[in-house]
Amino acid sequence: MRVKVGGKIYERSVPDHLFNEVKEKVKSVCRFDPSAKTWIFDPRKALCSNWDVLVEFFHVPDEEIRRELEEFKAEVDVKLGEMMDKGYFAFLPCGEVRRPFRMEGGLALLDLREVERIISREGPLKAYDIVLGSINGYYLEEHLKKLESLFSSKRVVILRDAGRKMVIEIPYPEEGIISSLELASKVKYYVRTLKDVQVKELTVLKRKSYTTFEGPFFMHHRVQDIAKRYNYSVSDEVNWPDQDVALYKDFSLYDFQKRAVDSWERNGRFGTVVMPTGAGKTYVGLEAIFRTSKSTLICVVTEELAKQWFELISEKLSFKPGIFTGRKKEVRPITVGIYNSVAKHIEGIFDKFSLIIFDEVHHVPAATFKEIAFKAKAKYRLGLSATPERADGNHHLIFLTSGEVVYKVDYEQLLSMGFLAPVRHHVIYVELSPEERRRMSREILTARSEEERRMIEKKYALKARAKIGKVLDLLRDLEGRKILIFTEYIDQAEEIYRRAKELGYRVELLIGKTTNRAEIFDRFRRGDVNIIVTTRVLDEGIDVPDADVAIIVSGSGSRRQMAQRVGRVVRGAPGKVADVYEIVTKGTIEERLSRMRRRGLPVSSRRRKGAKF
Repeated sequence: MRVKVGGKIYERSVPDHLFNEVKEKVKSVCRFDPSAKTWIFDPRKALCSNWDVLVEFFHVPDEEIRRELEEFKAEVDVKLGEMMDKGYFAFLPCGEVRRPFRMEGGLALLDLREVERIISREGPLKAYDIVLGSINGYYLEEHLKKLESLFSSKRVVILRDAGRKMVIEIPYPEEGIISSLELASKVKYYVRTLKDVQVKELTVLKRKSYTTFEGPFFMHHRVQDIAKRYNYSVSDEVNWPDQDVALYKDFSLYDFQKRAVDSWERNGRFGTVVMPTGAGKTYVGLEAIFRTSKSTLICVVTEELAKQWFELISEKLSFKPGIFTGRKKEVRPITVGIYNSVAKHIEGIFDKFSLIIFDEVHHVPAATFKEIAFKAKAKYRLGLSATPERADGNHHLIFLTSGEVVYKVDYEQLLSMGFLAPVRHHVIYVELSPEERRRMSREILTARSEEERRMIEKKYALKARAKIGKVLDLLRDLEGRKILIFTEYIDQAEEIYRRAKELGYRVELLIGKTTNRAEIFDRFRRGDVNIIVTTRVLDEGIDVPDADVAIIVSGSGSRRQMAQRVGRVVRGAPGKVADVYEIVTKGTIEERLSRMRRRGLPVSSRRRKGAKF
């Protein structure tokens, strides 16, 4: 068998049993000249096939073949370039030419204007498969990149500013991304009534047309995630608040606090950080403010917390923030506001801040607080909470509006670091007096509903007279320790305070109407006072001076409330062990409430068997 490559003849005898196999391989890269009875090397065929048979069987030098190919490719490249200059993508086909390509002058051609029409008709993903899936042959790599750029430039989600809303446009949508945006458009939430739990639906994205949606600004991050999933780029044309703030940092972080802020930054400065009470969530917030150095709104639950943030920002970031409460409405580049006050005036300040921090973020889904989360234009958001889960099941709204949990550290981890103290949990049982049981029974008989009966039983159980005596017994046994006493009722707190005061204990009362809280805390810190009797005032994130005993005289069945109360006594110190005492009325509804709220205790303390009296 003879083959000719570059003017040279290469001849080889082929055994009968190999003849057909060798012939087919030679045929794939050569054309037969019957007059010369010779196979002539065909560079066009060789571009599409393997020429190893020529090298291995006929001993044609590899460089000879490559020289022939390079000369041929140089001619083809000129033709391909001419076609691209005329607005056509062209390739030298190696097989059947499929639509939308057509053959002309030995090349497969596609008008680039036709690509635009295919994308408009089919969407970029399907159009990409149609066009790129039809290319089978030799082409120039730079031409292919230009062709692919037509698809990438169309696979874009555009975010536009529409004043108080954000518009999401997908000029060339595909079915998958539209379906995902529709799926994200509705969010279920729960409304608890006295009778049942109602499931309602909240619209967060409104469909304006097949290619356009409208929604709140916090959906920016959700839309980005969806776009990434479908390989769409995002063109952000929103006029985000972007005022720079000069800050000076005067604090340092523990490693776990730094990891929390790092995780938040990696997630686009959008997410929720979960840490136990006492772990320094406020310092995580301060670090987030410093790293962002943009206008910031911090939303808090109470004026006490607002004051705490005000003082820390002034001291640790050298910036005097504005205060936005019921009594004072001062907007500065950094502003601390009460949720209720901010919600009432959100229309006027919705676009003033780049970053919004939701302290005690579990409050956000509540009706008034949700107004802030849904209307604020802040691109960056940080949620802070010890227990983001809500009893009404609406914690998914927290993660929707302020971001999924980006960092979580629990009590056990902080205990192992020595940052928090171990907890001993004790349950002390008391009983209702015969007179209390008679009064409770009479009231239950006149109750008009099961709900009213439960409320009556709860009131008597939580306010059992025997609890006062047990508290005083504990105060005697715990002489000299720093104690926080928690109750649900003001009159119960007032009586414990009065009786303890009469017995000569160094005690203060801290309830909602107490105005000299800072003075009380200072006295407690100095040791002039070692007992504070309080209601729910300390249930939220107020920075309470170090204590090592918590006495729960009465409380709800809330896991969060228990976690907050225990958090007041677990700040670490060398050799410290915190004691938590629950006083529970035996044989009443309070036993069930106690079991429920114990889920808010650190796991290790729940494993220990508490003392019972």
